[in-house]
Amino acid sequence: MSEDSRVNSKSGVAAVDRAFAILGAFTHDRPVQSLAELARNTGLYKSTILRLLGSLEGFGYVWQMADGNYRLGPRLAELSSIFQDSFELRDYVEPTLKDVVNQTHEGVSFLIREGDSQLCLFRQDGKHAVRDYHIRVGTRLRLDSGASARIFRHLSNPASLPKALPHYYAVSRGEVNGEMAAISAPVFGPRGELVGALQISSPIARFTDDRVNLLRTVGTEASMKLSIALGLDPRHVSSEMVPLQD
Repeated sequence: MSEDSRVNSKSGVAAVDRAFAILGAFTHDRPVQSLAELARNTGLYKSTILRLLGSLEGFGYVWQMADGNYRLGPRLAELSSIFQDSFELRDYVEPTLKDVVNQTHEGVSFLIREGDSQLCLFRQDGKHAVRDYHIRVGTRLRLDSGASARIFRHLSNPASLPKALPHYYAVSRGEVNGEMAAISAPVFGPRGELVGALQISSPIARFTDDRVNLLRTVGTEASMKLSIALGLDPRHVSSEMVPLQD
């Protein structure tokens, strides 16, 4: 198998794709790697890796240690700082919420945990005339009931989560408001930590089994896409659907 078939470069420059493949081989579990390990984890030839490491090291993206192994270099920390300076969570969340509304016509919220409560940080109303008016930006909710509360209660401890994160979801009917139902899915950060919950809500009369299946699919896919956009490694995502229940 050729290197080009193992590192997809059809939409870019092959050398650049291979350089990024090398950088992407370093993980929290594998922060230091030998040349042989890099070859095994990227599928690239050692001769190719050595040439690219020369350039990456020259620009500070990779360091060769005294024992001959490699680690990421300080230039990446500088880029991370620049990214943090320009990072706005709203820029990632709001397009996701709008996309969910366009697909479902239901209202959708992004909630975070603050102590012993939840806070609605972003919200997009649905397109139906009859819809959930009970949750707005700034609304606080308790953690003892509801779909998003179940997300925070079950998934807030990163140490308890599997390495390959499944598509978690939770469903509630009439728990927070007797007339409303909701389905919620978690949004994770770069290290698999829980960042927030994406929740689709609607009048309970529309929450038929077929409708729940659609909302579950749309909601979990949107939450995982958002998680990956926020830095979660897609290699740490499983396609398994896992309901959260008390």
